Amino acid sequence: MLVFAQKIGFHKDNLEREMPLVAEIPFDYKLKYHATIHKDILTVVGAPEVILNLSMLTESDKRELESIFLRLSAEGLRVIALAESRSALASLKLWRSGPEILKPENIKELSFVGFFGMKDALRPEVKEALQKAESAGIKVVMITGDHKITAEAVAKEAGIYKIGDSILTGQEIDAMPDDALKEKIANVSVFARVTPEHKLRIVRAYKAKGEIIAMTGDGVNDAPSLVAADLGVAMGKIGTEVAKEAADIVLLDDNFGSIISAVEEGRSIYKTIKKIILYLFSTSAGETLTIAGALFLGYPLPILPAQIIWLNFVTDGFLDMALAMEPKEVGLLKSNFEKPKKYLVDSLMARRMFFMAVPMMIGALFLFKNYFETDIVKAWTISLTALAVFQWFNVWNCRSEEKSIFQMNPFSNKFLIAATALIVSLQLAAVYNPVMQKILRTTALGLSEWVMIVSVAFSIVAVEEIRKFFYRKSAANQKI
Repeated sequence: MLVFAQKIGFHKDNLEREMPLVAEIPFDYKLKYHATIHKDILTVVGAPEVILNLSMLTESDKRELESIFLRLSAEGLRVIALAESRSALASLKLWRSGPEILKPENIKELSFVGFFGMKDALRPEVKEALQKAESAGIKVVMITGDHKITAEAVAKEAGIYKIGDSILTGQEIDAMPDDALKEKIANVSVFARVTPEHKLRIVRAYKAKGEIIAMTGDGVNDAPSLVAADLGVAMGKIGTEVAKEAADIVLLDDNFGSIISAVEEGRSIYKTIKKIILYLFSTSAGETLTIAGALFLGYPLPILPAQIIWLNFVTDGFLDMALAMEPKEVGLLKSNFEKPKKYLVDSLMARRMFFMAVPMMIGALFLFKNYFETDIVKAWTISLTALAVFQWFNVWNCRSEEKSIFQMNPFSNKFLIAATALIVSLQLAAVYNPVMQKILRTTALGLSEWVMIVSVAFSIVAVEEIRKFFYRKSAANQKI
């Protein structure tokens, strides 16, 4: 409004000198207006429905003005009304009685001046971001203090409000107990004319339904709901310091699309963590089962303590770091992304660990049994190398939960290629370098023994490929 006034020739500084401020009622979301006395004029700006009721109007004039207000609101304009009073102040001499005399009960019998219609144009990236959110299974709702009709028009333009959706106003929320609100919000996409208390109740209602809530806000009044949400997001440019302190994340660019990008990045990190856990747990389980199986069968220890350290710190150490550099998967912003769970290791991951660990145990013990009675050092070398090669293959298994390793681009993670090449070189050193042979109790292996080890270790790929095949088939059947 100040910008518009300046454009038509009015300057704030000049007006304040000519019409000094005498008294003021700051904007209050309960009153829904802001009142000031400048010199001898009372000016009231606020919600149209409130200002119209405070103005001296005939019923026909009031109906006509209401129709204008509703028409402007339907165009997506944020409408505020202006009214003033001069005669009432002259009789009450309010400006002579001090600022404390201006109270809500004095605001009445105003002369209606007009409406101001303002529109916050949607940023170009909003529609695309909302579409991505919808495809990701994220429901976006609008919570605003604007009139119901304005909110509906803006929500339709943005793509938030769709046929069949409901709009809930603050007045309707006041009439509902918490249980009723919890049930009602299922198909609500727009909340209009809400107060900070309403926002807090809305957040709590969604959380009571078991939803994970991210709340955006920029004002002081948004702070309680930002704190109550699972994730509070404040605007960095236009947000108040109170909102920023209350939030968990501050958007430096005030871009809604950044939230969706953050969701995608978060899902990518979550997937990567699960891949690393799967790899480390499955290889550790394979080593543990190998030792347990040998003890159960009455064999000597198939791997020595120094060899276990070698596998865990050298082989696993380089490969898990390389796996952490796996590029972002395609389709993270899909609605079928796994739902939040209490435990990171779910039943599917546990089954994958089992199907990876068992071939490692069987393969390592099979190779160890063929040699330990004739050459225990060679048997240790073969079981150590077999477990290492199992891990080389297994890290490539862990790149995807459902995609075959033969469908994935092997060069998309150059770090994994480099790490694999490095640990192959280190394992060759462990087998053939005299110093390493003394440390790890190993001996040189022949070509036929290497072929046998690699052939047996490849079984872990075959087992995981079979599991992935049935997993994809099951997922496809669920979509039909």
